[in-house]
Amino acid sequence: MMAAVTLFAFAGYQVTGEEAASKLLGRLAASLVELDRWVPSHRDDIQLVAKDRPQEPVLIDDLPVDVLIPSTAALNAGNDELADLLREAMGRRLYQDGRGALQDDEGGTHLPVTEPVRWTVWLLGSGAHGFWRIATIATGLATLGLLASVVISRRSPMMPLLVGGVGAVAGSFFVWLVAGSSGSLFDGAVDREIMLIVRDGAWLGLRNSLAVAVIALAALYLWRTLVEPRREHADDRYRPDIEQSDIYPSDLN
Repeated sequence: MMAAVTLFAFAGYQVTGEEAASKLLGRLAASLVELDRWVPSHRDDIQLVAKDRPQEPVLIDDLPVDVLIPSTAALNAGNDELADLLREAMGRRLYQDGRGALQDDEGGTHLPVTEPVRWTVWLLGSGAHGFWRIATIATGLATLGLLASVVISRRSPMMPLLVGGVGAVAGSFFVWLVAGSSGSLFDGAVDREIMLIVRDGAWLGLRNSLAVAVIALAALYLWRTLVEPRREHADDRYRPDIEQSDIYPSDLN
């Protein structure tokens, strides 16, 4: 099952990458303030500041995450474009600075240990990405070593790879299904968004493991239909206990 562990680590590496994690964290930050409702009531003020100082970035400090956005981008942006701009800026700030970027009405960060937002930001931050990189390399090398030992023993490496892929598919699908169905059980927008983030992360793992399982299955089929029959036939030719006439009876006619 080392292949399944490698696939799990690789999914973690993908999810915590700067681009993917910033988008997920941006969605989390947007749910904290209901950004789609916040933007229409603040867009005029933001664009007024951008018009007064077009060469300087606009500081937005009314959100849970203080961000700077380009004045030129904010000046002519509609509600949706401005929301996307703020969502991206908040996500990147959370990715780089972690929970320290989150501020309450008093300007401080007061997230208890039991707060899901705290753990979500920590698990998707740049520090977590470094951990998953090391884990992917370590488990990947271990998997390659095990597969090499299988090849040396003259067996197909595709079967253990297939078993690991199927195991990863089952685990990822279970998490995806539970997270997707649990989101509707929460009343708060933040809790629902966290479950959607978990679901999207599980989807990456499901996609990767399914691809590995399909490739391993196809390779295993080719191995058993093309390689093994030829190998067995070649081995029989050099067995002293088998007469050559038993192998090639047509040559005696």
